[in-house]
Amino acid sequence: MIKHILFSLYACLLFVIVLAEDEAAKKTGNTHSYIKGDKIDLVVDKIWPRGNPSESYDYYYLPFCGEEEQDRLNQNLGADMTGSRRVKTKYDLPFDTQVEKFKKAVENKFKALMYYDDVPIIVPIGSVVDDRVFLNTQLNFIFTFNEDNVVEVSIVPDQEKRTELTNPKSVEQITFTYSAYWSETEKTFSNRMSRFQELYSFNQELEIQWFSIVNSLVLVVVLTSFLAFIILRILKRDYQLYEEDLDDDDKEETGWKLVHTDVFRFPSNINLLAAILGNGVHLLGLIFCILSLAILGLYYSDYSYNAMYTSLIIAYTLTTGISGYISGSYYKQFGGERWVNNVLLTVILFALPTFIIWAILNTIALSYQSSAAFQFKTIAGILALYFLVSFPLQLIGAITAKNFGKSFDAPCRTKKVPREIPPSVWYKGGAVQVLVAGFLPFSAIYIELYYVFVSIWGHYTYAPFPIVFLVFVILIMVTSCINIAMVYLMLSQEDHKWWWRSILCGGASSWFIYAYSFSYYLDTQMNGLLQTAFFFGYVLIACYGFFLMMATVGFLSSLSFVKRIYKVIKCD
Repeated sequence: MIKHILFSLYACLLFVIVLAEDEAAKKTGNTHSYIKGDKIDLVVDKIWPRGNPSESYDYYYLPFCGEEEQDRLNQNLGADMTGSRRVKTKYDLPFDTQVEKFKKAVENKFKALMYYDDVPIIVPIGSVVDDRVFLNTQLNFIFTFNEDNVVEVSIVPDQEKRTELTNPKSVEQITFTYSAYWSETEKTFSNRMSRFQELYSFNQELEIQWFSIVNSLVLVVVLTSFLAFIILRILKRDYQLYEEDLDDDDKEETGWKLVHTDVFRFPSNINLLAAILGNGVHLLGLIFCILSLAILGLYYSDYSYNAMYTSLIIAYTLTTGISGYISGSYYKQFGGERWVNNVLLTVILFALPTFIIWAILNTIALSYQSSAAFQFKTIAGILALYFLVSFPLQLIGAITAKNFGKSFDAPCRTKKVPREIPPSVWYKGGAVQVLVAGFLPFSAIYIELYYVFVSIWGHYTYAPFPIVFLVFVILIMVTSCINIAMVYLMLSQEDHKWWWRSILCGGASSWFIYAYSFSYYLDTQMNGLLQTAFFFGYVLIACYGFFLMMATVGFLSSLSFVKRIYKVIKCD
């Protein structure tokens, strides 16, 4: 098992290095240097209501003045996935139906995303003052430069020259104008993105985050110490009693040693169990890979917009061989023989539910004519990656596991007839154990969840990825400790069917996270079918993947614990 995990992490580490070098090479070649009079295009991207960040539209969805044939920029896969649709505008800024549609956009607090020399600018379409609707028609572009570089860019709508749209029928014509102001600054080019990050980041709340991290660390230390003390003390006492009773034939075995001939009996549905473990290890390696890239600063550096989505797709595709290999390895250990079924289930276990949910959401976006709907070329590219790269890699991984995988190494032999499990009181039952095992890990990440949700569904960048990495490690530790405790309680009650219980206990925290999403949604300004469907649909995909990861963590930690305690005693 350890070799499998090391193999997975090693593959992800190689991918981290490759992407890091590639990103560094791209950055080095982008100078953004100009001489007086050089043309720098103002690029518009997308517009969206203030409360619904997923409900995005093409900038020219509203009847702004523009060319009939739009000059669209080439974008990467990640940009297309986020609804980005960059188009050059008619604004000339060298270096040194329409009314009703506008009114509705202003009332819904639409904002527009623009880029000038790759610097992002967010501009409100208009404003509502005392029930009067105003459209921003005069934009004042304010630039600062240092030598041959643009340093700061901002857009200030002129409040005196805006157009009132309260009564659309009275508006005969709308004229859009702009002005540009240039001034020199002492700020360096390397700090050009600081202003944007200050406006759209959580830096002012880092103190609260570190406080939550300290609380989580204290929880982990206390929990780990408590479990280690209690379980080790109990095990030590049990070992002493069993050693004393080895020669006493009149005494009957009790507790967890009594089920040593059943504890390694393979559960039902070994195909599904192996597929969960394969996908879980794959997703764990993927998350560590993405967080490693983030810690290196590749996602929220100056010009790496949407890089996370691109690297997520590529990393998932190139590491799918891990799921095939891990699933095949455990399937072989469990004595499985229907290899085709195992490969197919491993392939579709995560991908198929994700595809179905995405297809529904994409259909809704298409009905809204939203830019959040994937373009045909994006869909074709993702499908090509999956069927031409991902599926073959999974197949290769499964074949490798079948030919080179090891058999299951059980410390105790298993009897053919399973032992009957005695009844237990309700508060020691499976439902209570699963709820407790899910709540404690959730409580360790509860505060951090808010920042993650707002960074994804709000209008903020999120720079402190080391915090996320640390919280993720804490979550894994807490999940492992809780699962070990729950499995020990099961075995002490002579319940040897711990296999699937450890899966449910490990993944239970994902149910609490999805329940938390309802609370978060009610506290936001999100509304409408499109935004609601996108929010709960994509959170459901994330929670499903989270379930697979934490279920794998729970199972592997439980399996290691069970092997360890039964390896010490003398089994018949």
